[in-house]
Amino acid sequence: MGINKLTGILCLAGAMVLGSCSSCSNENKSASVSREVYDELQQKYDMLKESVEGTISANEEARMELNNIMLELNTISGRTITLQRDIESGISRDSRSTAEQISASIAEIKRRLNAVRTEKADNQTLALVKNLQQTIALNEQEINRLNNVIEDKNQQISSLDSELAQTNDQLLQTLEKLKKAEMVTWISMGDELIDTAELLPNVKGHGNMKEIKKAKLTILIRAKAAYSQALQLGSSDAVSKIKLAEEKYQEAFNR
Repeated sequence: MGINKLTGILCLAGAMVLGSCSSCSNENKSASVSREVYDELQQKYDMLKESVEGTISANEEARMELNNIMLELNTISGRTITLQRDIESGISRDSRSTAEQISASIAEIKRRLNAVRTEKADNQTLALVKNLQQTIALNEQEINRLNNVIEDKNQQISSLDSELAQTNDQLLQTLEKLKKAEMVTWISMGDELIDTAELLPNVKGHGNMKEIKKAKLTILIRAKAAYSQALQLGSSDAVSKIKLAEEKYQEAFNR
C-alpha cells in the first residue's frame, strides 16, 4: 500500500473520530457512540498511524544505507579502474594483492546491500537497490577479468623467468668451457715457451753470448706471464709451473 493512500486512510479515520466526538456534543446522550465502537475505531486509527510511520521510517533507513553503499561502491569502482590502468601499463607491483582487497570490498558491499530491508520500500528505493545490484555485478565481472589478466601475466613472467634461468645456465656453462679452454691455452703457451728456452744454453752473456742470454730470459719471463694468466683463471697446475719458470729464470740469470 502506498504512503499517500495510507495517509488518506489515516486522515479519514481521524475525521471519523472527530465526527463521532462532534456528534456527542450536538446530539442527545442517548444517540452517542458506544465505548466499544469508539475503542475499535481508535485501535484501527493507531494501527494505520503506526503503519504509515513505519513505512516512512523504513524508507529513510534504507535510503541512508543505500547512499552509504553507493559512496563506497564509487570508491571501489575507482580502485578497480586504477588497477586496470596499472595492469595495462605494467607498473603494478602488488596487483594480485590489490585485486584480492577489491574483491573482499565488493563481497562486503554486496552483503550489506542484501541486508537492506525492502519489504516496505517505495518504488524509487527499489529502483536504487536494483541499480546498485547491477553496478556491483559489473564490478565483480571486471575484477574477475583483471584476475585472469594478472594470472596470464604471472604465467608469462614465470615462463620468461624459466627461459632466462635456462639461458643463464647455458651461458655459465659456455663461459666455464671458454674459461677452461683459455686456461689450457695459457698453460700450453707457457710450456712451449719453457721448451723454447730450453733450446738455448745458459751463458754468461759476454760478447756474442749476451743476446742469447737476453733472449732466454725474455722467453722465461713470458712463460711465467702465461702461467700467471692461467692462475688467474683458476688453474691448479699454474702454481708449480710458475715456480718452475722462476727457477729456470734464476738459473739462466745467475749464469
